[in-house]
Amino acid sequence: MVKKSIFFATLFSFILFLALFVPYSFAVPTSPEFTSCVNPQGEVKADYSSGTHGVPGKTNSYQGSDTVYKISGDTLTQCLCTVDGEGIQTNWWKVSSLTSQEIETFKTQGWIFVPDGTSWGLDPAAYLAKNSSYSCRGTGGGGGDVLGLASTGNILTIYLLFTIGFFSLLTGFALNNRHSGKR
Repeated sequence: MVKKSIFFATLFSFILFLALFVPYSFAVPTSPEFTSCVNPQGEVKADYSSGTHGVPGKTNSYQGSDTVYKISGDTLTQCLCTVDGEGIQTNWWKVSSLTSQEIETFKTQGWIFVPDGTSWGLDPAAYLAKNSSYSCRGTGGGGGDVLGLASTGNILTIYLLFTIGFFSLLTGFALNNRHSGKR
């Protein structure tokens, strides 16, 4: 009976794993790699040492320096360092080849859909943009030095794996206790 309960606990964990992870790993292409504003790479497409700048997905404007790096034909990294020392990195991804369903999936992962990049100084095409923070030191009139990376990682995945493990453990204990009482 113990072997049977272990089998069912394992089977339950495997099915739960498949239900949560497999549809996402095969259904959507992965996003491209982007450079970091800590050590930006690529060709400088735009460089403003001071001025007023916008950030996709945010309604307020920012004063500071802003540099855009072209990484590839479809990817750019924008590094904004405000006069207050707030660093905002925006990763831009031209998504002409993605379906609307794939774009919707990326939007659930924090990407912002921009239907036309021309108002942002980009090509007249659809983009996905994703913002992240980094530390920089504002210099009053613009410019700034990078101090370090923002924390990265996907805490949702960590919590999900922890929860699956916890419920698998509880299932195993419950099945073991149920069968131990019948001896």
